[in-house]
Amino acid sequence: MKKLLIITLFLMPFVGFSQTNKPIEGFLGIKFGSSKAIVLAAMKAKGAIFDKSTSDNDALTFTNVKLGPKKAIGLLVRFLNDKAFEANYIFMPELESQILDVYNGLIDDVTRVYGDGKPTRKYNTPYEDGDNDGDKIVGLKLGDINFHTVWIDANNNTIRISIKTNMTVNFQYQDNALAKEAIAKQNAKEKSDL
Repeated sequence: MKKLLIITLFLMPFVGFSQTNKPIEGFLGIKFGSSKAIVLAAMKAKGAIFDKSTSDNDALTFTNVKLGPKKAIGLLVRFLNDKAFEANYIFMPELESQILDVYNGLIDDVTRVYGDGKPTRKYNTPYEDGDNDGDKIVGLKLGDINFHTVWIDANNNTIRISIKTNMTVNFQYQDNALAKEAIAKQNAKEKSDL
């Protein structure tokens, strides 16, 4: 998963076009670049619970988090040099059969604020567009179907919503400039490890 995230972070700057009606400047009213102290205070004010056991120098995790009226099972906020650059919400429907409804509901919410995103739906054999929802869910669980939607603003900051094989929906906000720095730092660390 770490490699997928790094590849995603690396490819985002090359997309190079704006598709949003509104700049993507942060999450839950918290601006990108905010310090850990600011994020902790803001999340506490929103009723979120800080999970110290799964947090570290580079990331803070929270439970009891809402995005509008929708409750996430968790939120991970990533930092580079004490600057927030990414927020990842995880949504899990009560029933697997509701995964497409959760995904589509989040897309509708974001579309109302930022305009249309760019959807991607990839199907590997034997799955194809037009399959019933039951078959789509099986294909999503097996990794043979991939659904994600991306919004990109003029600064290449992004919102990405995707369905994961563990039947959760990942909702990510990301600051492009800080993400590029984080990739460079990670690449330098991996190179020094070799």
